[in-house]
Amino acid sequence: MKKGKHGQFLGPVDTAFYMVDTPETPMNIGAMTVFDGKIVFDDLLKLIDARIYQVPLYQQKVIQAPMNLGQPMWVFDPDFYVGNHVFEVTLEAPGTGEQLRELAGHLVSGKLDRSKPLWEIYLVNGLAGDRTGVFFKIHHCMVDGLAAVELFTLLLDMTPEIGPHPKKPVYDPPGLPTTSELIAESFKRDIPHKLNMLKKVGTDLLSLGTTMTDKEKRRQALIGMAYLINDNLRPISRLPINGKNTGRMTLAWVEFSLAEVRAIRAVCNASVNDVMLTLLGMAIERYTRQIGEKTHQAFVRALVPVNMRVEDEKGDFGNRISVLPIDIPFKVDDPLERLRLVTEYTQVMKNSSLSKGLDMVLTLPALMPSLAQPLVWQAAPVAFSLLAHTWCTNVAGPQIPVYLLGHQMLHSYGYFPLNPSMGLACVITSYNQKISMTLVADAGIVPDVTELATHLQDSFYALRSAARVPAQSLEREPPKPASETPPVAETKIVTSPVVPPAPETPASVPAVVETRTVEAQAARVEAVSAVETAAPAEDRSNGFEPAVSIVGAAVGVESSSEGANGTGVTRQTGSVTQAPEPEAPPQPVSPAGKPRLFSEDWAQAYREAINASKSYYQASTRWEAGALTFIMKASARHGFLHDSAVWLDLHKGVCRAAKSIAPAEAERLSAFVIEGDYTTWMDVLAGRAQPLVMIMRGKLRLKKGSMTRLLPFTQSAQELIHCAQAIS
Repeated sequence: MKKGKHGQFLGPVDTAFYMVDTPETPMNIGAMTVFDGKIVFDDLLKLIDARIYQVPLYQQKVIQAPMNLGQPMWVFDPDFYVGNHVFEVTLEAPGTGEQLRELAGHLVSGKLDRSKPLWEIYLVNGLAGDRTGVFFKIHHCMVDGLAAVELFTLLLDMTPEIGPHPKKPVYDPPGLPTTSELIAESFKRDIPHKLNMLKKVGTDLLSLGTTMTDKEKRRQALIGMAYLINDNLRPISRLPINGKNTGRMTLAWVEFSLAEVRAIRAVCNASVNDVMLTLLGMAIERYTRQIGEKTHQAFVRALVPVNMRVEDEKGDFGNRISVLPIDIPFKVDDPLERLRLVTEYTQVMKNSSLSKGLDMVLTLPALMPSLAQPLVWQAAPVAFSLLAHTWCTNVAGPQIPVYLLGHQMLHSYGYFPLNPSMGLACVITSYNQKISMTLVADAGIVPDVTELATHLQDSFYALRSAARVPAQSLEREPPKPASETPPVAETKIVTSPVVPPAPETPASVPAVVETRTVEAQAARVEAVSAVETAAPAEDRSNGFEPAVSIVGAAVGVESSSEGANGTGVTRQTGSVTQAPEPEAPPQPVSPAGKPRLFSEDWAQAYREAINASKSYYQASTRWEAGALTFIMKASARHGFLHDSAVWLDLHKGVCRAAKSIAPAEAERLSAFVIEGDYTTWMDVLAGRAQPLVMIMRGKLRLKKGSMTRLLPFTQSAQELIHCAQAIS
């Protein structure tokens, strides 16, 4: 996106999302989330007001020169006020899950007000079971999978502790441009913007050329093209989920155990996404038979968004989303055989590089005159309707609990826009060892979406049974500290139905699986170990990145393969021997006032601050995991010519020693190493970000050590940062 005096242009895909937004198919994304306890509206309003400035896009609105004489651009809203975006609604008694579902459908319908920034949040009171709903609604032109929904990341914390709100800067935006200024600036910036888009197309062509010159990649690309051409020789037939959109949206959600889904996918060497796509195809086929509609269509084709952003783009071009069409077969009696066929098809399409070609095609309209672009983008949804029946996107969230104002999030049900002629879309959301499927439907095409939800449940039972996977509870205990790892000998049989504190659904759509549950403590340990990545490795390797991330970005966390031994800390029965103090390399002279960050003086001041902190001691008395090192990558423009490291010998609430040492030495002597760049550490030290949140988002890297062993000590991490803030 090209920056200018008043703002920056929307990227090509963002422009498409903005221009295809209609009352019948509003381009809204977001989630209905459910939290335990009562969240006070005024507290939520203050929290948003205190943190919103950290993502300036949420203070900006879209403007465009008259008669489409220029590209749409972001500008700061001079009238921005958080109260214009945050609202409170109350359900009538008894506040059931069915009422929440109906409210969600009402809230998701309709376009967002374009006279202000394109987002809204609704606090939902009155839910039974002492729970609170929070509904997020954001225009798709603002966010994609890699950018994540930064508003959620800002509001959600890793611990239930509520800290003081950071001091926010004064909001003093420039005035809006006049009509003549807007037209003049649009013309002035149009050529540089098109050159930027042309550069992107050139890069895409070069990437495709590299693919075609590599023998193996070329073979995979040609196989994918053959699949695509062969499957589109005849136009697809419409299914009961296709028709004329009315804009009357409805939602329904079903929730499963992520451990069960992983067990199913392991049987066929599939991905989690393959399992969920198979369930969707089975449910749509059952729904088609239920309503008695005859079809010669042998499959349902779902468009699966693919994240195309590369790491060094730093926000250029806005949304970077492409799609791949995935055919899910009908008339396959064996659920495992159907899963195998879906897995084979997705693997071929993933390896084909077709998503690169479509990403380039979606950029080409940006090279056209601004006057012609609306015509092109309005025709694009028609093309998609001829190509596929529905959309399905995967939203990978953190596999640990997160909190809003001290209240734990229990459930997150994402939603996604509908394409014209498509009456159904599916959003797969994983969070805290559970995975849900939210069906977004147009009531004019799919009158009762809960019927499809029932078929999803039944399809899951059938697939789970075919894979011979035992049922497990959806309830999860919080991870235990490393020193209190539970034994693995006992197995407890639970015969009563499992009823988590989730929104109730109609009798025809049970919210949870009511089955005989086998719950071994050993399984809990295995489930907790899966926390080491925000998204399972099998999902990331599948190649389908989420188009929307509801609770933080799905970024893999690297961890060391070393176990308790091999960490550099000598272990003895019942005690931990203090790690040897390394030699410190020469350090730069400390500036006046406070010590230079990551210097030897800073390390010693840090040790004193830690040992003077009662809060850190109370949160860390069970820490016996070994030494911890923070590494800051070199940043010449900030005065750090080489990587810097501070080593902390932590044990049972005390910092026994601290040194500024060489990073290589730190890795050898430490059980845990956390690495990040200058900007990220500044965000953490300024209180704008939490360290474990930044690890989950990939901003900080867990270079050595296990995330599972860190999770029970989230409060310790917070107190360490508070101590660092006191001396920085």
